[in-house]
Amino acid sequence: MDGALFTNGVGDACASRLTEMERPVLIVFDLDGTIADSRELARESYRRVFAMMGYGEITPEMADSFNGPDADEVCRVMGVGPDRRALYDQLIDQTDVELVRTIGRMFPGTGRMLDALAPHACLAILTNGSRRYCEACIEEFSLSPYISLHSGFVSGVTKAQRIGMWERRLGARRVICVGDRVTDVDNARKAGAYAIGVTYGMGSREELAGADCLCDTADEVRRACLAVIRGV
Repeated sequence: MDGALFTNGVGDACASRLTEMERPVLIVFDLDGTIADSRELARESYRRVFAMMGYGEITPEMADSFNGPDADEVCRVMGVGPDRRALYDQLIDQTDVELVRTIGRMFPGTGRMLDALAPHACLAILTNGSRRYCEACIEEFSLSPYISLHSGFVSGVTKAQRIGMWERRLGARRVICVGDRVTDVDNARKAGAYAIGVTYGMGSREELAGADCLCDTADEVRRACLAVIRGV
């Protein structure tokens, strides 16, 4: 389980920043479709990787369907067996990192939202992308001042398990999860967290209907998180 935990060099920064709080609130953000506006990046990455692996051209719709499931599920759907899994992991990692540095972008207002929340909670990023891709996004989007914990995909470890590990490490008094797919809502529920669904990513309002609240903009995410923090 420890292999699922990574920090950006300030893993305990929230503890010192939130000295007035005995037990901090933890806010866990999904990356793609929540912080990163990565629809086109993901489409191009999957197109390149599966072409290099000999699977031919995949449609944008199929690429979009892979934005949410983890790498184990993507490989299952595409028929990538154990003998080729290492190649897939290598290619997707290299391609994602390359693309985030050329066409990567955040959703409007995301930086302001994180800046406003950082004084009140420990902020984390939890993604089904690789650790290197996560770290490339943090660097490219200048998120280091805000993000204290981050983790990429680790096979066999669910997002709910990683959230629980962080919660226990911090002794968090409340956990808020922010994501754009039903899998994010489901993992928040399994972790006993408050679930915020963002409608500006890949998931529809219908898909995210099980969330505790829905937000149409990054500023609405800010307001929703602060309302939960102040109500704890």
